[in-house]
Amino acid sequence: MTNYNIEKIEGGIATLRYADNSWAELVLSADMTEADLDDLALQYAPKTGVAPSFATVGFTSTASAKPEPIVEEEEEPEEYVDNRPAWLIARQTAYGTLESQLEYITENGLDAWQAHVAEIKAANPKT
Repeated sequence: MTNYNIEKIEGGIATLRYADNSWAELVLSADMTEADLDDLALQYAPKTGVAPSFATVGFTSTASAKPEPIVEEEEEPEEYVDNRPAWLIARQTAYGTLESQLEYITENGLDAWQAHVAEIKAANPKT
C-alpha cells in the first residue's frame, strides 16, 4: 500500500506525489473509478529492490534473451508406474523415448515404424 496525493490536474493529466516525495504523471479518463486510479497509481509507485552483487555502478553488459533451460526428462512417479497394466509398461518400454522413435522413423521410414509398432502390440496384447 502506497500513499499518494494529487498535486494538480492539467489537460487530463494528474500529477501524483508519493510519500517518499517521488512523483508520477497519470493520464485520466472520464470513466475511471477511484479503484482504477488507485491501481494506476500503484503501478507507477516507487519500487524498491536489492541489487545482486554483480550489478554495480559502471556495470556494462549486452541486453539479450535469457536462454531456455534444459529440461531433463522426468521419470514417472513410482505410484504412476505401479498403476499401469503390465502390457502398457512393456509397450512403452519397447517403443522407447520420443527421440528414439523419431530417429527410427527418420532412418527406416513411417511404414517400417508402423510395422514395428504392430509387432510390439502383438507381443504385448491388452489384457
